[in-house]
Amino acid sequence: MEKQNIAMNRSDREITNLNQIEEILAKANILRVALCENNLPYVIPVNFGYKEKSIYIHCAKKGKKIDILTRNNNVSFEVDIDTELVGAENACGCSMKYKSVVGFGKAYFILDSKEKKQALDIIMAHYFKGVFEYSLGEIEKTCLIRIDIDSMTGKKSAVGHIYFKH
Repeated sequence: MEKQNIAMNRSDREITNLNQIEEILAKANILRVALCENNLPYVIPVNFGYKEKSIYIHCAKKGKKIDILTRNNNVSFEVDIDTELVGAENACGCSMKYKSVVGFGKAYFILDSKEKKQALDIIMAHYFKGVFEYSLGEIEKTCLIRIDIDSMTGKKSAVGHIYFKH
């Protein structure tokens, strides 16, 4: 996975260790996927799973997301965890504690039933423990998408607790 050629404004907050980035992905409940259609951004929150530098999402077989990805499979994504507003003595001193991951990749539709089941298992395992069963009908009616990650980076802020005075 190569690193994007984008300089982070606050390099002191950058997370480059893949294990730490994967820990953030493992803890996140929602992933935001950014798509682009006719030079207009479209961001959607989705449930997801992550395995071996790929993200898996599911959706209905029809809709705006499908229409956009059919024409342009370039995506960006974001997750954040451990967010907490931190107040300050004055309003401009307020900040936010967080850990986040932002990445870029290409989205591909999964068509093979066996691969679709594996993708569903990865998504389900992100949220639940156990073995999962799906009917062939459930697998066939679900659209599954794999995002192959080209690059991703993490960022964190662990500012102290200074609360805003009223």
